[in-house]
This record gives sequence, C-alpha cells and structure tokens, in this order.
Amino acid sequence: MKKYVLFILTLMLVSIGDSLCFKASIGVSPYEALALTFNYMSHIKVGTLTLFVNACMIILQIILSKQLKIKYVLQFFMSLLFGMVVNTIVYQILGGITLHYYQSFMMEIIGLCFSASGCGLLVALNVCVFPCEGFALTFSETFKVDFQKTRQAMDIILVISCMSLSLIFKCGFALREGTIIAACIFSPIMGFVQRNATKGLSLQKS
Repeated sequence: MKKYVLFILTLMLVSIGDSLCFKASIGVSPYEALALTFNYMSHIKVGTLTLFVNACMIILQIILSKQLKIKYVLQFFMSLLFGMVVNTIVYQILGGITLHYYQSFMMEIIGLCFSASGCGLLVALNVCVFPCEGFALTFSETFKVDFQKTRQAMDIILVISCMSLSLIFKCGFALREGTIIAACIFSPIMGFVQRNATKGLSLQKS
C-alpha cells in the first residue's frame, strides 16, 4: 500500500515539475518540447498534446515488445491524469501570473529537478512509468543497451525533431536555454535518483 501511495505522490511531483517548466516559458525538456511545438502549431492545450505524444510512445512499446500488456493500459490512464493536471496548473492556477526572467529561470530549474527526480522514482518503484521512460526501458531491454544512454539519445532525437518542425511550419520555438539545461541535467538526475532509490527499496525488502 505504501508503494502505491508513493507512486501517486511521485506522479504529482512530475506533473508539478512539468507544469512549472511550461509556465517558465524559457524552454522545456526535449520530451515536453515536442508537445509544446505541437501546441504552437495547433493551439491545442499542451496537456492534451502531451497525452497524444505519450500515446505514440505506448504504440512504439507495443511494436517493440510485440505484446499488448496491462502496463500499457496503465500508462495510458496515468498519462491521461497527467495531462489533466498539467492543463489545470498551467491554464487555471498559474495562467494569470506574470514572471520576470530571473523568476522564470528559477522556476525552470526547480521544475526540471522535480520532474527528473520523479521520473527516476517512478522507474525505481516499478509500478508504472511514463510512456517515454517505458519506451526507453523497452528499447534498452530489447537491444541490450544502457537505459540512461538510451534516454539521453532520445533527448537528442527529440531536440532535432522539434527544431525541424519549428522551421518547417514557421511556428514558435519550444527549444530555448531551458531545453539546453534540461538536455544536460535531466537524464543524469533521473539516472542518479533511479539507482539510489532502487538500492533503497531493495534494502527495505531485505
């Protein structure tokens, strides 16, 4: 029971972290940048587009594993809840707040730390991870490559994709200084938290 309570709290931590990054408006992590780029192109709420991107990641997992597992259904409902929370925080709770640049910068750093730590905890808890991390895990297990390296490679591919879409469709750039910071610190923080949390959970079981 304690594990599932921690899972829900961790999910909220990631939701809050991503919402802070969206609100900071100085660039988001490469994964969120894809949804934000789609937002610039279509003006659909960013939480809704995050759900769409997550759904694509779930489909890729199904293709790689060649199975329809219950965890993919759980990932979808987790993504649905995440999208709803992000839309609520970004457009309703924080919607009317104006920030100075130094406040946006601080909000970005705090949001990235929250989000990366939460994602690392989700992987360690092994209840259900976000589709992005789920795809990285499935890919690393299928092709026998390191999870952290896989996740960082995904970030690079996502950055290139977002830049290409922004240039092709002549929309706003979701890639800014915050994205560069995220590309440098997100995966290392997540990997660090995942390793230490996994050790801590193993010690509790023994």
